Amino acid sequence: MIPRLSQLVLAAALAAPTAASALGDRVIISCRYGNAICLDDFSDFEAALTDAGAQVEVRTDVPSIIADGDVRLLVVALPMDEWETQESNLYLPGFLSQGGRLVLLGDNEDSEAATNAWIRDILDGIANHDLALDATTYNLNSQCTDPPTTDFLGDPLTAGASSWYLAQVATVSGGDPLIRFEDSDGGGTQVLASVARLPSGGEIVLFGDTEGFTSGIFADCLDGDGVDLAAAHDTLWTNLFTVPTSATDNDGDGYGSDVDCNDDNPQIHPDADEECNGVDDNCDGTIDEGCGDDDDDDSTAGDDDDTTAAGDDDDSTSGVLGDDDDDPFDDARACDCGSDESSARPGLFAWLVLPFGAFSLRRRRTP
Repeated sequence: MIPRLSQLVLAAALAAPTAASALGDRVIISCRYGNAICLDDFSDFEAALTDAGAQVEVRTDVPSIIADGDVRLLVVALPMDEWETQESNLYLPGFLSQGGRLVLLGDNEDSEAATNAWIRDILDGIANHDLALDATTYNLNSQCTDPPTTDFLGDPLTAGASSWYLAQVATVSGGDPLIRFEDSDGGGTQVLASVARLPSGGEIVLFGDTEGFTSGIFADCLDGDGVDLAAAHDTLWTNLFTVPTSATDNDGDGYGSDVDCNDDNPQIHPDADEECNGVDDNCDGTIDEGCGDDDDDDSTAGDDDDTTAAGDDDDSTSGVLGDDDDDPFDDARACDCGSDESSARPGLFAWLVLPFGAFSLRRRRTP
C-alpha cells in the first residue's frame, strides 16, 4: 500500500530534529578558507572548549552537517575570498532555527578589509537582526601595551568574565552589546562584541576581534609581558559553548521560546488571534479576552456574583432583582442575617411569600 502524502509529510516532520533535542556537543571552527596555517592558531580556544565537553573540529570550510542538528556552536574566522557564501548560507538558517549559535570573528579594517567584507556578506544573508561590522580600525595595540577592557555588559554570555585583551579591531553595532572598550586614540566608548537573538531561534555573536581567540603573534606578545591570553579569555570562550541559546522554535511558527508561551503548538504565539477556548492563544497573559461580558454570571472576573459567600452583593442592576448572577435565590442564600444591612431589608424569600400571606389574611377576614 502506498502511503498517502499526508502520512509522508507527518513522517518527515517527526524525523526532523527539533530545537529542543537537536543540539549535540559538536563545535565547528572554520578558519581562513584555504589557509592551513590558521588551523593551528585556535589551539588554545579549541582546548578550552574541549575541557568544557565539546567535540571540536577545526576546518577550512562550513560543512553541510551544521544543518543536521548535531552542531551547537559554529565559529567563522576571517573567511577568504574563496568562501562560498551563498552555498554556506543555505545551511545557516536551519542551523540557527535549531537553536545553534553562530560566532563571527571580524578584525581590523586596515589589513583585513576583504575578509571583513565576507563577514558582512554572511550577515546580509541572515534575516531578522541588525548586527553590523563597522569599517574602521581602532586601538592599534601592536606592542601589547594597552591594558585589557573590563567593560562587560550584563549577559549570560559574559557571566564570570572580567577582562579582554584586544589588539587591532573593528567595532560592532546593533544587537545586545557584550563587551565595550575605550578607544586608545580618544574616540570614546566603542562596542567590541554584540549578540543578536533571533526570533526564530538561535543567536549570532559578532566580534570585531580575532586575536582574542587565537594563539598567534598577539598571544605571544602578551606572553612576553607575562600575560596568559588563554587564561584571561577562557571564561567567555567556554560560555559560548556552555550557555544555551535563549530562543528556540520547537513548533516552527517563527517565534522563539523566549516569547512563545507554548513552543510546542504552532497555533499559539504572540500574534495569534485569541480564541474562546480557555487558552492564552496570543501569549499576553490573559485567557479568552473579549469573549463575553466580564459582568456576566459565567465569568469569574469583573463585578459579578458567582460566589454565594455571605454578604456578597455586587450592587449591579443587571439580572434578576439586581443580582447579576441571575440566581433569584442568591441574595437570600447569601444573606448575612445578623448584619444591620441585611436585617433592614426583607430577603427575596420574604418578597415571594408576602403576597400569599396577604391573600390568606384577606380571606379569613371575609364574613
